Amino acid sequence: MFLGVPKSLVQRLGWTSLTYGLSQAMRLLNNVVLARLLAPEILGIMAVVNAIRTGVQLLSDMGIHQNIVSNPRGAEPDFYDTAWTIQAIRGFLLAAICAAIAIPAANFFEHPELAAILPVASIFFIFTGLDSTGRGLLQKELNVARFGMFEVVLAAFTLVAHVAAALVTRSIWALVMGSVITGAATLIVSFFYIPGLRHRVIIHWESARQLVTFGKWIFFSSIVFFLAMNFDRLYFAKQITLEALGVYGVARALADVVTLFISTCSSSVLFPTIAAAGLAPIELRRRILRGRRSLLFAAAVGMGLFLALSDVIIGILYDARYSQAGAMLPILAIGVWFGILSSTNDSILMGLAKPAYPAISNAAKLITYVLGMPLAFHFYGLMAAIWVIAAGEVVKYAALWALSHKEHLRFGRDDLVLTLIFLGSALAFRALAQTMGLAGAHPLEPGAILEMIGQW
Repeated sequence: MFLGVPKSLVQRLGWTSLTYGLSQAMRLLNNVVLARLLAPEILGIMAVVNAIRTGVQLLSDMGIHQNIVSNPRGAEPDFYDTAWTIQAIRGFLLAAICAAIAIPAANFFEHPELAAILPVASIFFIFTGLDSTGRGLLQKELNVARFGMFEVVLAAFTLVAHVAAALVTRSIWALVMGSVITGAATLIVSFFYIPGLRHRVIIHWESARQLVTFGKWIFFSSIVFFLAMNFDRLYFAKQITLEALGVYGVARALADVVTLFISTCSSSVLFPTIAAAGLAPIELRRRILRGRRSLLFAAAVGMGLFLALSDVIIGILYDARYSQAGAMLPILAIGVWFGILSSTNDSILMGLAKPAYPAISNAAKLITYVLGMPLAFHFYGLMAAIWVIAAGEVVKYAALWALSHKEHLRFGRDDLVLTLIFLGSALAFRALAQTMGLAGAHPLEPGAILEMIGQW
């Protein structure tokens, strides 16, 4: 045991952190290099493409990998071959849908280039549909080290593919072709997750029934999750210039690095661990309480450092064209902290086979965005709308807390203390940075916020 966390869990989190850190370092380098090679408008149009592509993908998600992890029969060939067959059929259907909506999407967003880009980008769905189920099987076996190393290899390949394409074309096609090539590489690598894994086309009806039964909530949750995660990009795509959207995309990408790290740890380690434990909620809370405190304490201090230096990070990594992202990122970072708290609770509830609760909490977040962002943008502008994005994470956490309370998974008092540690750490790190001459006034200091309110 290490501060209440089982040694096996610490080891899995260690491997996840190491491999995720390496892969995200390469993805961050990819983002920085592309931002310097390409104009912000190009990043803006790709943000729209990715939002549409992700929407098409998630609007029919049945949670194939989650099914394999949570189902006792997930490692049986009849089950995972049926899952793969359904996934492959879905991939071809999604490719057809993405190609079919190309012209309507181009007309709706008033970006004619989407009519040519989306049919090419749709090839990505064919590759992902044919991916092996090895990832889900590795998660079920809690073999995070092997899975993580493959993720590092793919991140390295993604970096090379995108940068090489950008050096050749210096256009939107660098990003489109880079993502398609990466999809092909992911397909190939997926069959090396588990040596000797092969798939056959088969529909085992009992397995299909179980996949659909569990997947119906994943399906609903994915629709809500997509809209909650991408409403900002889709809304801003109609309201602001592509250049401004590209700048916002830079801030959002850096915020997502942290969000995805916690999500990866939760889905790769916490969710399968809890699913395998098979404990009742009260006993589960007793066993994980101390370990959860220790892990989230480290996250609170780390996020405090990130919030304190977020504008400095933008200034170091990006040129003057992206300076406004330095004011956006601290706001998003506050939302990220509540997203971290929510993510751990999401995985706990998924491990208890309660996929409805994350779906409901994401719906609360989405409602906040749908109602709040247009009003904030209309009356006060872009920065006010970004504050609503952070507020949406708070609303999601509050909804999830209330639902978790029904299952006797009460962490509210702990989370309040951890939030105070997060804010206190941010103040302390910023004061230290200012004393050392590394930073000036923070975008979220009272004077800066009052000035922003005055502009509104």
